[in-house]
Amino acid sequence: MFGISFSSMLLQTRKCSSILIKGTPSQKRNFSRVKQQLAFVLSILTSTILAGSVSQAAPLPTEIKQPTLEQPTVKATALTLEDLPSGFQELPPSIKAEIASKIEPFKQLLIKDNFPLNNFFAFVEPQKMEVIIGFTGMLSNQAQQGQFDAALQKARQPEFEQQIKKLAQKLPSSQEVKVLKYKSLPELNNLAQSSSGFSLDATVQEMPVNFDVVSFRRSSVGAMTAVIYLTGNKPSVSVKDVATKLDGRVLQASPSSTKEPSVSQ
Repeated sequence: MFGISFSSMLLQTRKCSSILIKGTPSQKRNFSRVKQQLAFVLSILTSTILAGSVSQAAPLPTEIKQPTLEQPTVKATALTLEDLPSGFQELPPSIKAEIASKIEPFKQLLIKDNFPLNNFFAFVEPQKMEVIIGFTGMLSNQAQQGQFDAALQKARQPEFEQQIKKLAQKLPSSQEVKVLKYKSLPELNNLAQSSSGFSLDATVQEMPVNFDVVSFRRSSVGAMTAVIYLTGNKPSVSVKDVATKLDGRVLQASPSSTKEPSVSQ
């Protein structure tokens, strides 16, 4: 649990943006539940994909050191408000940093330093109680890129659903997160150089929530983003559009020599 009330988040958001956020007390309580579980649930999903890449990788001879590839600039590889529909607001830096800090230790516990988290971003649409969250990270050599791609392939397999459910069962009972349904999204398998997407129906403290998630690789940048919204609602922006915009940001920040063609099917 974050220990930050939704009212506190609203107060800090007003200080940063001077925007008055409206919403019924019931809406605010419900969104507070989503926010409290968001980082932990996303860390589970992130670790599922990225930990799989490490476990599948063939061991490399210890005497061979993988060359580090020239890395593209990453300063701009995050979404901005310009990429999103009106109504979204960026979380205040203090809250965004806390969410990132909740994800990082859990991710590092599973995959060590294989995928450093960079350019974490998180936006909220308080009227509709929607959240867009994601990050990018550098894959500094061909082995890491191959492992990442292998994990994305694994995420397309039926066994991936069981892996997610097993991880969800390991959540502390206080989290009250239940995965109800998993659905692969094959239309998200042709983004950038490699990609994979899926959707989860879940309950967070008995509130029905949908998680639409996509991971992709563009050259030496790996990325993951998700759109979280209440079940029964249509999100303001699809996760495919979010991922496409993020991929565009990666391309803008990358030297021309690293811009590989997208996959085609």
